Amino acid sequence: MKILKMKKVMKGIFLLLIGIIMFSCGSKKESAKSDRVFVIGTNAEYPPFEYLENGKISGLDPDIIEAIFQKLGYQYKWANMEFGGLISALQTGKIDIVIAGLSITPERAKMVQFTAPYLTSNVAIITNTVAPIKGMDDLENKKYGAELGTTKEATAKSIAGTTVVPYQNNTSALLALKNGQIDGIVLDESVAYEYVNNNSELSLVGVLEGEPKAIALSKNDKDYDKINTALLELIKDGKIEELKKKYNVN
Repeated sequence: MKILKMKKVMKGIFLLLIGIIMFSCGSKKESAKSDRVFVIGTNAEYPPFEYLENGKISGLDPDIIEAIFQKLGYQYKWANMEFGGLISALQTGKIDIVIAGLSITPERAKMVQFTAPYLTSNVAIITNTVAPIKGMDDLENKKYGAELGTTKEATAKSIAGTTVVPYQNNTSALLALKNGQIDGIVLDESVAYEYVNNNSELSLVGVLEGEPKAIALSKNDKDYDKINTALLELIKDGKIEELKKKYNVN
């Protein structure tokens, strides 16, 4: 009887120790989670979504990230890279999040998980005032520039008889347009207005159907739900709309 009683006492002590260890491990895990520094990938050559201002990444998307992470109390830092490398960098763990005026597509959704869309942006075409494109009826059989790996590249290819020149960034495409190497650029409407307003030799040709934009995380990111929920709350309380107005994004 004494041996049986002793076994019960030892079992109770063992279970108590296991509980303490599990609680301790859980606390450490929670602490590590709160200490996580997210690496946010973007391409800061796409105003007003993201751009460099006095060496700092600024724009609509950075402001959205700041609002989300302030709400969650999470830490983050930026990784500025070529747009075409963002998804692969996310998949290989070099970065934790992508926000870069990124449109939701079925192909991308197979590789990453998207948050709820925070806006829908129309696609626009801009041209040089001396180029042969005078309106939407002149789109066919022309030479267009588009940022490599973007949905704009696919949109440009859908125009009959076109030649599409992919560029690592829109800055390079803009330079090519100014130099007469291409006839137009396909890009987001808000970005198109930004370029036209700051370059007198450019003009807006027209606007095509819009695309939903979202934040991308890796498929197995455990913080996805919290980040997505925080974004939805910012949409609901009008913060995202306020930021869109700040940057004249429709």
